[in-house]
Amino acid sequence: MRFAVLGPVRAWRATEELDLRPRQLRLMLALLLVRAGRPVAVADFVALLWDEDPPARAVNIVHRHIGALRRILEPGLAPRAPGRWVDGRGGDYRLHVDAESSDVMRFRARADAARQAARAGDRDAAGAHYLAALRTWHGHCAAGLDPAPALLPEFVALDHERSATACAAADVALAGGRVTELVPLLRPIADRHPFDEALQARLLLVLAADGKQAEAVTAFEKVRLGLSGQLGVTPGAELRAAYDQVLRQQQATAGPATPQEPVPRTPPAQVPLSTRFFSGREREIGWLSDVLSAACRAPAGPVMVAVDGLPGIGKTSLVVHWAHTVAESFPDGRLFIDLQGYDAKEAVDTEQALTYFLSALAGPRAEIPATVEAQAALYRTLTAGRRMLVILDNARDAEQVRPLLPTAPGCFVVVTSRNPLTGLVVHQGAHRLALELPTLDESRAGLRTRLGAGRDADDPAALDEIIEGCGRLPLAIAVVAARAAAYPDWRLGEIARELRDARSLDVFDGDDPRSDVRSVFSWSYRMLTGPAARLFRLLALHPGPSFGPATAAALAGVPPREAQALIEELTRTRLLIRHQARRYVFHDLIHLYAVELGEQVDGAAERQAALARLLDHLRQTAYVAGCLLMPQLHSRPPDPRDGVTPEPITGIAEAMTWFATERAVLEAVVAENPVADFPAWRIVESMLPFYQRSGMFRALEIVAASALRTARSCHDREGLAHMHRMIAGAKVLQGRGSSAINHFERALAIFDELGKPFERAFVLCNLAYAWLTHGSTANALRYYELAWEFFAREGDRPGQAMTLRGIGDCFARAGDAQEAVERLHRAAGIFTEIDNPNGVGVCAMLIGKALEDMGRLDEAIEWRHRARRRLGEARNEWDVANNERALGDLYLRAGRPLEAIRAWQEARRIYVELGSGGWLLSPIDELLSAARAGGGSSGSSRASFASTSAVCGSGSGSGNRRSISSADRLV
Repeated sequence: MRFAVLGPVRAWRATEELDLRPRQLRLMLALLLVRAGRPVAVADFVALLWDEDPPARAVNIVHRHIGALRRILEPGLAPRAPGRWVDGRGGDYRLHVDAESSDVMRFRARADAARQAARAGDRDAAGAHYLAALRTWHGHCAAGLDPAPALLPEFVALDHERSATACAAADVALAGGRVTELVPLLRPIADRHPFDEALQARLLLVLAADGKQAEAVTAFEKVRLGLSGQLGVTPGAELRAAYDQVLRQQQATAGPATPQEPVPRTPPAQVPLSTRFFSGREREIGWLSDVLSAACRAPAGPVMVAVDGLPGIGKTSLVVHWAHTVAESFPDGRLFIDLQGYDAKEAVDTEQALTYFLSALAGPRAEIPATVEAQAALYRTLTAGRRMLVILDNARDAEQVRPLLPTAPGCFVVVTSRNPLTGLVVHQGAHRLALELPTLDESRAGLRTRLGAGRDADDPAALDEIIEGCGRLPLAIAVVAARAAAYPDWRLGEIARELRDARSLDVFDGDDPRSDVRSVFSWSYRMLTGPAARLFRLLALHPGPSFGPATAAALAGVPPREAQALIEELTRTRLLIRHQARRYVFHDLIHLYAVELGEQVDGAAERQAALARLLDHLRQTAYVAGCLLMPQLHSRPPDPRDGVTPEPITGIAEAMTWFATERAVLEAVVAENPVADFPAWRIVESMLPFYQRSGMFRALEIVAASALRTARSCHDREGLAHMHRMIAGAKVLQGRGSSAINHFERALAIFDELGKPFERAFVLCNLAYAWLTHGSTANALRYYELAWEFFAREGDRPGQAMTLRGIGDCFARAGDAQEAVERLHRAAGIFTEIDNPNGVGVCAMLIGKALEDMGRLDEAIEWRHRARRRLGEARNEWDVANNERALGDLYLRAGRPLEAIRAWQEARRIYVELGSGGWLLSPIDELLSAARAGGGSSGSSRASFASTSAVCGSGSGSGNRRSISSADRLV
């Protein structure tokens, strides 16, 4: 085995290079290599990977990565067997390496040999050893990984060992007069440490000794400007002495030279004309001016702003307009260049840009140096000490921009790009302005300005429809306005109708590529790699408003990690928008562009296969999440299709979050059902507990009705039965139990026909609960007992728990509270046994109610608190609110009005978060008002409660004054 960390992290077995993905695994191997056989604690790995924000499972992830690394290094190694390379003892890990296998140890051994030879006076041997040590490096330590700050010093320390070794090598080479081989090794080290004056001094001397005096002079000027511009200091004595020695050697060989710097005749004014239609953007203009004002007050160095945003959002228009408003702040000139990073033409390279700027600064007949390095040095010299504005428009990336950045105070640089240019923010300290779509008011003002006064000013609805049809994208609005101006007889309503009916981007065609929306989008699309372009087209098939990496991976049929990398590529080119953490959206017009490309490039079979993978991914993940909430509901789906990886959901909270995040997507899939014969009802079945615990009963009814229609059209009898049951349950939970019974009976008949006794038994429980809420305790008890007989005979514990709870509820409503408590305790015990916190919580609610009916108020309050805890664990917000509402009444009855008010307030807060209607909030508001008005008087508050409980369905009395519980009451 051979390992490398002095440069990119790599490993080889004999001549075969090993695949060290993912990045986290390479980081961990890098730290093991840097420690060079010394132990690494798990806590160090956690700090390395996540700094101060590790996930809850960080330690497990570290152990998993170590296991993966061991398997990569030794493929045949058993899981817990001791390995040759990675050793774990006492919670620490170490990598067993030596100078033969580790480049770190090899570098140190060669450097030690060089120092010993130097002490012995053997310059030739010392020089050879130093060269061998420096050739061990292939970049900076752990290149490309950027370790977290907590562990960064260990990696930086190795880089400084390299610098110190380079200085020693230079001293030996200069003493022996053999410097030529050292020059190419010294240059990259000096570039890596531009402010290490000892190293830079030796670079100057080595270059001069090798006959490269001009390069040495340029190198000194570069360091001097860097020290002045970024640190505000001048070169120290050692570096100045080296420079003086270079100059003496240069004068001795070339004679005196006094080059004169060409001076421009007039300050450059290259900023193009601002459009006369510019309007709005007051916030952004104010922000730019504030940054400029701060720079003028404290001119510590050049100030940079990076403006990024969607194609066509108006980045250049904003910057050009602002530049003209602040022109007087830059008396020494205003430079502007279109770098064509996203353009039909080839991007401008560094030499072209520097030549263009130098011609403006030094005059058209000035002598421009031949090399890019010398051009850059002259550019920095000519901008030093001047108050100048430099606009680098339409940049491709940070690397295209960096050579064009002035280094002295007084310069103000604005870069525009579709790319966020994070590198400029991190390394150059740029201020970032992420340009958003203009507001509706700004868009109205801009469109009216372009249309002219009086053009259908009495039709604001049509104006707004045009703006929304353009997605508020300034370029699209400008194109539509230009067409409207060309046809003055068109009314705005006709233009709005054309946009509404458009199925392509043809309505946004312009006269030239820069005013053609499709062309402007295409410049981003052309920058994509093949896999990213394919994903862009396939994402247009996604039915929801937003998506994450997992659904993107399913569409493309690639692993989620690969999909995430492709999504990042799409966001960098601004073809996707990061909407929330790990959630992405299209702009409406870019989505239309993706649809066009997909129809042109991808065949129908590939698009249909992508949709099938997406639906299977959603079904598989919904099943995993649904089972965590209500495992008795589900039959396992078939194995995932090739290219489909269900999301790893490991707990109730994650399951509820996933359903909440993907709800709109799941409902769209069920409503549209874009793949023939896909059992959309399975998704609805998995979503049932989410809807119940969130109080979304009407939404459940609507989506179940959609799935019912699909099942009927596909002649799917099982789907019909399940959806009849879902619709009926939703009706019961909305207080429409009488209209639900027919649906339950249809479900029973179909399950009988299909020979599905378990499903039939669950429907019996549901039917029992429907009769219970309808006031028929006898019918409810009869159906519960039929279900109990089946579940007891089959030994089905979840079914037994559910029916026992229902029977206990029947006894409570019939006035036999003692028998109710006994049955409910048995049900709670089974729910505890099968690890169902929601079932335990609902039982605790009912026990608290029964104890209250028996007058045992303190015990009832305790059980209500148990219900609160267990329902909270289950993320059953609906029943938590119901429980708080009833707890408030219980507190009031117990003579504790302040606690009652707090409980009702908490119930109200949760109902508001769930979007519950006034039928729940108004009665609680009346209860709170009555309790406060009575100054805590139990009598007035109880009277108010009694008058409203029939409406809100809560109360401490018997009969119908009881809230309907959702989760697990209907399955």
